[in-house]
Amino acid sequence: MEKIKSKLDRFEEDIFEGKDIDIKEFYRLKKHLIDTKKDNQDLLELHMILEAMLDKSQNELMNKRLNLLTIWSTIFLPLSFYTGMWGMNFDDVPLLTGDHGFWIFVGLTVVTIVGMWIYFKKNRWI
Repeated sequence: MEKIKSKLDRFEEDIFEGKDIDIKEFYRLKKHLIDTKKDNQDLLELHMILEAMLDKSQNELMNKRLNLLTIWSTIFLPLSFYTGMWGMNFDDVPLLTGDHGFWIFVGLTVVTIVGMWIYFKKNRWI
């Protein structure tokens, strides 16, 4: 009983400190607690709480990564559109054959990137 309690305490400390834990050992302990449910009801409940905390921390990390990926995608989508528009192989596109077409393209690209960066910073998304 004390050995199980010490393992559970170690997992608890590691989860609170943000350390990586041995998932196999974590779930072996859960299986053992479920098998001996009558004897270890309190420890099983503590394990379930720790499992929920572990899931929550992993979900938060995944959400942060997806948020960053979404921001980068949002920045590059209009840039891809500009590149496609100015990369067409005919002369009817406005500003394509003009003397300042390249610089307008560069300016539009920079303004788009800076504008989106400011918008994301203002809304505290990055």
